[in-house]
Amino acid sequence: MKNKLNKKMKKEKLEMKSKKRLLVLAGISTAVILGGTLAYFTTSDNFENVFTIAKYQPQVVEQFESPETWTPGTTTSKIINITNNGNINMAVRASYEEKWISSDGTHLSLQDSDGNIVSIINFNEGWKKNSDGYYYYGTKENLTKLKPNETSSSFISGVTFNETVKANLKKTVSSDGKTITYESTGSSYDGARYILTIKIDTIQYDQALNVW
Repeated sequence: MKNKLNKKMKKEKLEMKSKKRLLVLAGISTAVILGGTLAYFTTSDNFENVFTIAKYQPQVVEQFESPETWTPGTTTSKIINITNNGNINMAVRASYEEKWISSDGTHLSLQDSDGNIVSIINFNEGWKKNSDGYYYYGTKENLTKLKPNETSSSFISGVTFNETVKANLKKTVSSDGKTITYESTGSSYDGARYILTIKIDTIQYDQALNVW
């Protein structure tokens, strides 16, 4: 009887150990299964952004015909316009430089000996001179907006040769006193060349005050 009881207890112990092993194995197996189901949730997207650059295209057109004989009191037409062929607003300013060079190569003053301005530039309305020396389309503080497809008024309309300017002539009397000849000395405005250089600046309108 005692032997049967011992055998029964041993059998129950073995069954409990087996169950523990199964439980442990089951636990390990469950852990493996759970570990196998872990993952990262990710997404990836691309966005293509296209930037269309503004078209900035000013066009400066000059109408001028150099006269072969420019005489005091006459005006030579000179037209210079700016057209906005782009698609954004722009601002415009202008500056100029002038010089007289005599026939013998001497650089002459812009005023004659009597203080008269030799060449008178005829500026058009709509352009205002600022203290920095530039002429602004509008004013520097309130620039005129040149919109797409618009054309500015001409910066100038022409240049007048001051009628008060006199030639510097050399007088020669013949030996018999009957003939008097006047000849240009070559060192004054008669026979000289007048050179007018105009510079036009443009800039996108919303940056004009920051840059100029």
